[in-house]
Amino acid sequence: MISFAELVGNSTVVLLDGGLGTTLEDYVGLEISQSPLWSAQPIASASEEIMKAHLLFLRAGAKILSTSTYQCSVETFQAAGFDSELAKSLMLKSVLIATKAREIFEAESIQAGFPLQNPTIIALSLGPFGAILKPTQEFRGFYPPPYGPLEYSDDHINHNSFKENESKQEADAIDALTQFHYERLLVYASSVNTWKSIDCIAFETVPLKREVIAIRHAIQLLHTWIVKRGGEMKPWWISCVFPDGNSPAELLPDGPKISIDGMLDAAFSEMGESNGRLPTPSGFGINCTKPEYLPALAASTVGYFKAHLDKLISKPWLIIYPNGNDVYDEETRSWVGKSQGSHINWANEVGNLVMELPTGNNVIGGVVVGGCCKTGPEHISSLRSKLQCFPVHL
Repeated sequence: MISFAELVGNSTVVLLDGGLGTTLEDYVGLEISQSPLWSAQPIASASEEIMKAHLLFLRAGAKILSTSTYQCSVETFQAAGFDSELAKSLMLKSVLIATKAREIFEAESIQAGFPLQNPTIIALSLGPFGAILKPTQEFRGFYPPPYGPLEYSDDHINHNSFKENESKQEADAIDALTQFHYERLLVYASSVNTWKSIDCIAFETVPLKREVIAIRHAIQLLHTWIVKRGGEMKPWWISCVFPDGNSPAELLPDGPKISIDGMLDAAFSEMGESNGRLPTPSGFGINCTKPEYLPALAASTVGYFKAHLDKLISKPWLIIYPNGNDVYDEETRSWVGKSQGSHINWANEVGNLVMELPTGNNVIGGVVVGGCCKTGPEHISSLRSKLQCFPVHL
């Protein structure tokens, strides 16, 4: 498997795009917030609009392009009225749209006399299981059995963790989540051309510790499947969500929340398997979180990496892509309030944090930085300007 460092060359900071779903609404003019497919809805009906959004981010300076697959799964498409075979073909089509956008942009750059020094990276965007639920559960993690203890309801006190005497149920939940992520990954890996187009995999907005563990199990299964067929794995990262600066994951029902160190342990600790330890991600991310919470979360992540260097196979990358400052209402599937400050203020806040991080040392491999919901091309362009003094992946 090629490492993430090899993928980006000598860069220590790499620019990710912004929030594709909200950009499709705010900049391209689509109304997709009420669709269970969200940013995947236009794959079937308005693929050219997705292309426009991709090109807006590339022209703004993004070097990692996220596919419109965050909400994609066979289950989600079926809920929207598609059969399973059409669902799979649309999932693959999303990667093709991103690939075509990359080709158009690279041709534009050559025609303009400014050929790119490094190729654009396509990241397969995969949301958590909670993204397919209604109301969505990225920010709260209330998963129904067998994926969790109980589904969200207005009629009872909700919790997202198992009790101390429910270890069997928790193991079953990890198995169910593993299967969900593995089956979705297989859709992409089963298409040779699609898999070649994907450069890395981004598991995003993951709210629960057991889902982080399940993703590692799914990657292990995928690795075995690919190796048997003579293929090659891709670098991958896991990004968790901290809506109010804390993880939604509960240690126990009505107990304290799991710390970011607990989420990092789930991603990097030496969990054994019959055929070797579970694979660890190329990086750990914080996304769909307000910028004001980033300094403390990033410091905790860097501190964890530093304390566990002797146990890590390679230096992990830190991935940071916060929201704008609006608040998402899961019940109405809409954003509440107006973003506080301009895209320039957002870029200054995020850029200042990146410039204070210990890039280029023996703790982290580098930083991937961009935006999540309610951040558009203007945010990425301003962030690029802010970071011009860095060896950014251009």
